[in-house]
Amino acid sequence: MYKELKRVIPTAAGFGGAILGLFSVAADLSGAIGSGMGILVAVTIIYNDWEIEEEEDDQCMMASERQFST
Repeated sequence: MYKELKRVIPTAAGFGGAILGLFSVAADLSGAIGSGMGILVAVTIIYNDWEIEEEEDDQCMMASERQFST
């Protein structure tokens, strides 16, 4: 399984990056709601905020589980 993941993940990451780049260029060329880079920055910020919130929720859950287990 490790070998399969090691083979597939770089390809998927590269393909995803290429598609994201194409979306950014298309947004810039079509004059969408903002520039392509602006959209990418906004999505990145929102995703990072979501990751931080999930990590904090996990820490709270672990703390409450420790409290109940003792």
